[in-house]
Amino acid sequence: MPAPIHEYAAALHEHLTRFPPTEGFRLVDVRAEADQAADDTTDTKGDQVAVVFRWRRNPHTFVLRFDREFAGVFGPEDAVTRTPHDDVVREVWCENVGFWLMEELDTGLLARARRRRAGPEIVLTAPVPQTHDAPQVWVDEVPQFAPEVHLPWRIHARLAARSVLARIRGRRAPMAWATWGSLDAEPGDGLRDGEWLGEAGMDPARVRAIRDDGRLLVWLQALTDALEDLAVGQCAVVTTVDPQIARIEVLETTNRAPEGLRDRLVLAGVHVAADEGARTVLVPDGRGGDEAVDTALC
Repeated sequence: MPAPIHEYAAALHEHLTRFPPTEGFRLVDVRAEADQAADDTTDTKGDQVAVVFRWRRNPHTFVLRFDREFAGVFGPEDAVTRTPHDDVVREVWCENVGFWLMEELDTGLLARARRRRAGPEIVLTAPVPQTHDAPQVWVDEVPQFAPEVHLPWRIHARLAARSVLARIRGRRAPMAWATWGSLDAEPGDGLRDGEWLGEAGMDPARVRAIRDDGRLLVWLQALTDALEDLAVGQCAVVTTVDPQIARIEVLETTNRAPEGLRDRLVLAGVHVAADEGARTVLVPDGRGGDEAVDTALC
């Protein structure tokens, strides 16, 4: 007979206290929840252990649940073959949970997971399956004050090849400075940050001006793996007089951006703003006004 669920909870609390899975994770509690019923928001039923935590500066408290059968890097058979003792089984189980939390939280679990409110807590369940755009699109922060633009290596290689071909043909090579920037150079002055967004028809100067005013919270860009449409969108989230409210002030996509990119930029901006402490993000509604988005359930 397996050990009682409260023993799993106690072991996991000690493990996560001694070995926090990643920077930004703050453990609030680990509790045993006996005989949990399955519904459309959970993937398991029966006894579970609930990990209650905070993430970075996010104002919300999150919950993830794990049952005894949870297995990740180390399968349950590893513990059985080593020794049948319950304490070793629990130790391996705790290591599984810790490694899973480390990998998933550092790769954007909070942005992918489904959410539901349970009192003051936000319960996270199985991540929404990711779909791939054609061409594939990355949404990431715009590099700032750097001598080199740190793009995904595939794009960087394509940019280098395009720059060489352009020089051979005697043509202008867009973003050549980003491709050949020195790795050990001093930080730049930021005056050319987002230059490639301007080449795609957007207005990075507007975001740089916001930054100069001290209101910029995050600057996001959408990049594709298509050379002819490298940059297809940008989003700038700014602070307001209320530290719990942020606002998307710049939201641009090109006329060749993939369908749904605007929503992806908004969602990314909301999640980053939440991690900086915002409970509400004001999003342009397309009619000259703003829509208030609760970062808890977005």
